Amino acid sequence: MTKLVIVESPAKCKKIESYLGKGYKCVASFGHIRQLGGPKDGLKCIDFDNNFKPTFALLSNKKKYIGNLSKAINKSSEVILATDDDREGEAIAWHICKVFKLSVENTKRIIFHEVTKPAILNAISNPVRLDMNKVYAQHSRQILDKIVGFKLSPMLYNYISKKPKKGLSAGRCQTPALRIVFDNQVDIDNSPGKKVYDTIGTFTEKDLPFKLNHNHNSEDDIGDFLEKSVNHDHKYSISKPREVEKKQPTPFTTSTLQQKASNCFGYSPKRTMKLAQTLYENGYITYMRTDSKKYSKEFIAIAKKYISSNYGKAYLNVNVNKLCNNVKTEKKALAQEAHEAIRPTKIETVSIKNLPSPEQKLYKLIRENTIESCMAPAIYSSITASITSPDKYKYKYSVEIVTFLGWQAVCGALTNEPELYKFLNSIKKNSIIDYKKINSKVSMKELKTHFTEARLVQMLEKKGIGRPSTFSSLISKIQDREYVKKQDVEGKEINCIDFELIDSEITENRTKRVFGNEKNKLVLQPLGRMVIEFLLKNFDSLFMYDYTKSMEDTLDLISKGNYIWHKLCYNCNNEIDSLTKNIDKSHKAMFKIDKDHTFLFGKYGPCIKKEVNGKATFLPIKKNIDMHKLRSGEYSLSDLIDNKANSQNASKNLGEYNNNSVVLRNGKYGLYVNYNNKNYSVKLINKDINDIELKDVIPVLEGKKSLSNPNILHQFDETLSIRKGKYGPYIFYKAQYMKKPRFLTLKGKDWKNDFADLDELRSWISQEHEV
Repeated sequence: MTKLVIVESPAKCKKIESYLGKGYKCVASFGHIRQLGGPKDGLKCIDFDNNFKPTFALLSNKKKYIGNLSKAINKSSEVILATDDDREGEAIAWHICKVFKLSVENTKRIIFHEVTKPAILNAISNPVRLDMNKVYAQHSRQILDKIVGFKLSPMLYNYISKKPKKGLSAGRCQTPALRIVFDNQVDIDNSPGKKVYDTIGTFTEKDLPFKLNHNHNSEDDIGDFLEKSVNHDHKYSISKPREVEKKQPTPFTTSTLQQKASNCFGYSPKRTMKLAQTLYENGYITYMRTDSKKYSKEFIAIAKKYISSNYGKAYLNVNVNKLCNNVKTEKKALAQEAHEAIRPTKIETVSIKNLPSPEQKLYKLIRENTIESCMAPAIYSSITASITSPDKYKYKYSVEIVTFLGWQAVCGALTNEPELYKFLNSIKKNSIIDYKKINSKVSMKELKTHFTEARLVQMLEKKGIGRPSTFSSLISKIQDREYVKKQDVEGKEINCIDFELIDSEITENRTKRVFGNEKNKLVLQPLGRMVIEFLLKNFDSLFMYDYTKSMEDTLDLISKGNYIWHKLCYNCNNEIDSLTKNIDKSHKAMFKIDKDHTFLFGKYGPCIKKEVNGKATFLPIKKNIDMHKLRSGEYSLSDLIDNKANSQNASKNLGEYNNNSVVLRNGKYGLYVNYNNKNYSVKLINKDINDIELKDVIPVLEGKKSLSNPNILHQFDETLSIRKGKYGPYIFYKAQYMKKPRFLTLKGKDWKNDFADLDELRSWISQEHEV
């Protein structure tokens, strides 16, 4: 009989089996196999009178995998648990023991942080036992999330909407994450910006743009300054060279990798983690869920040798040994190596060819950052040229040259301008330099901006909301609920008067300029504002940043055995119960516009309900409704109704299909067709209503059965469909630019029964697989 190694992901199995040899078999649990209570249990799965004792239930969509595990365990001589080294992984291992009646105390547990042969063999040689403190911490986390969600979310349904399409929820960490976006929006609303003048003087034979170190606040001020500039002697000076040290980047943690990937490639935190998971499972990088900024002693030695060989000893960071995690290699250590920062498993592997481009790009980013973090700082010599102006202000222009590349030798210098450096030093000090022109343009100061996903990750970490391994799911959740949307932000058009001084003549240029345009930012939606304002009004103390951080810190104490797990659950539950006593549960979020029209949140979002003679109709509204103005009664009906969408509600006959008319309409929830007395949503067709033809909607009408391919269970559009495969339904995706299609898993989901409708399924696919 063979020894059985159980991991979470099937992608690791073949590699681990190849490393361990014939005596071992590796199977996957496919993540969790049990959940806290069944689908209809609610809070019944928690025994509040017995120290919050939890009751667990098998996950219905994991029956096949549970059966496979059972067969493999029965055929093995020994079971070795090799789930991930975090709270969730420890809990999964514990559940496996409980479900299959394995000894919690004696079943071997191995820990590794990279899927490489040395790491796997080392782990097998040094097994440990399950850490029940981590398991209790995970139980606490699950119970807390359940209590907060199940006690507060129903109140949102009562207050906002009974049947929202995307659902409503409050969450222990989800709501503080939403609060961060809300607080930022409040800052934006309270910071309209200040109009000032930026002044650039063009000087020298090279037409260099020198920036004035002062902003003028009015047209009169800048006009007066430019008049004085006509006859002013602009005197030149140059600073002494100043050495500037540019520090090497720090090793990647989970959160800093997410931020960097977002800034460099526009990857969402969720996508970054999926790509990193693939790299980890294929043995290219170490474990990607980590707070550590340290490397193992062994890797530091390898990195030092690699850098010395490829760049020279001078390029080594003199403090590189401080990056070592210094974990003692004793039997009681939790692992053979403590969690490390994210790094490549083999520093000499420059690129990978067997994975798609996104994984290749992320690997390159991780590898380069790892090498750079072990190298010396880059050294620059910086000079600043100054030119006097009226009113004792100065024009400034700075130039840098590289004196030692240091870590920038990996990717090249960020700035290096030796010719300009030499040129500015050649100009005689205190010489008078004539201006070529001086431009003063209106700009906006003190404008607050919306957060990017990378910035939100940074804020979550700063405020201690959740842990880096949960950041991506938190950010996805508030977008899934449509509380927050990643979108472009339209700026405001401002009337501007710019000034230009050339040849002693000042000219004015009247123009309009847009300020505040933003791309791909997280924007609070009306529904999100309603949710967070209700929760803060009634449960402010529960969702204060310090309170949430305190809970996370306490969970860490539990995982180290320094706090009783159910005491945290007791305290949180008492806090919720005390806050819910005085809530008016009958109040509904509606805003009367006039006697016939009411603003409310329907199944598909905000809309206007029109009631005349007992008959109700619903009207679409414009985007970006300001909830403050709505509450204070500043909107008229015409301000709210989207007349453009409303005017397009007229029918358009597309023709006949199978002897039935196909009529295109634009309803309050988007485009749909009426066919054979049924309505079909076609809002996924990315065309204007006037451009849609019969051929565009036929795939939608065919629905569950395609006439062209009997294996197509449902066709969303020309790129995406659900298809019947040998091992069950799967997702088929092929865009026009792709040479080959992608075959995507449904992750155990029943596409017909686990979703309220096809729109929800389409949204889930988009979120899970980013297509």
